[in-house]
Amino acid sequence: MKRFLTAIVCLLLVMVAKAQVPNFGTTCGNGNVYAYQTLKFRPGQNAMETYSTLQVGASDYFMGGFDYYTGPGSRYFGIVARGGYKFNQYFKLGAQLTPSFDLNNNFDFGYLTSAIYMNGDITKDGRLFWVTDTWLENDKNELTSAKQWTYLGYTFPLGGDHSITPMAGVIHDWKFEQDADLSMGVYYSYKNVNLYAWANDICTDQPRVVLAVEFKFDWFRTK
Repeated sequence: MKRFLTAIVCLLLVMVAKAQVPNFGTTCGNGNVYAYQTLKFRPGQNAMETYSTLQVGASDYFMGGFDYYTGPGSRYFGIVARGGYKFNQYFKLGAQLTPSFDLNNNFDFGYLTSAIYMNGDITKDGRLFWVTDTWLENDKNELTSAKQWTYLGYTFPLGGDHSITPMAGVIHDWKFEQDADLSMGVYYSYKNVNLYAWANDICTDQPRVVLAVEFKFDWFRTK
């Protein structure tokens, strides 16, 4: 079984195309702290990117915080507002708004990111599930990016609080500037910690590797 799971991970790492780490519809919950850190790089090219966010759950349906992005010659600070609601086991809906400000240009407004997150279980045990994320980016009055990520995932329990979840799906562009493409990825979970391995542009001359860690913890839950 362990050899089989290792083979799945290796296969995903070498075959992923046009991928994006998924986001789910619910929030981290009242009094919880959510954190996410990712590193993106293209082997053989000096074009490293980082993204970090720290958010706090003000209720079971809303959380807010900030994020920080760095790329070649750029640094942006964003203010994050995110809401989410679980209608039932099979449908969860969330939304996010993040205005980002240019730290290299006197904290001027850079762009607005808005997102809609939807996910739900397909099977009653919750192992087979779907996720779809819509991401829109506006540079002042212009829509510069509109992308859709849609996945199916299946969670394999490894015993105790450990599990591994491969995911596969399709990415497409609502502006129809790029062709739809296959997307795959995998994450390992232990309690409230997830470790992600994703990638972009594997079929191009300059593939990008995406590694990420995500966790939440109970900080000041109110009664």
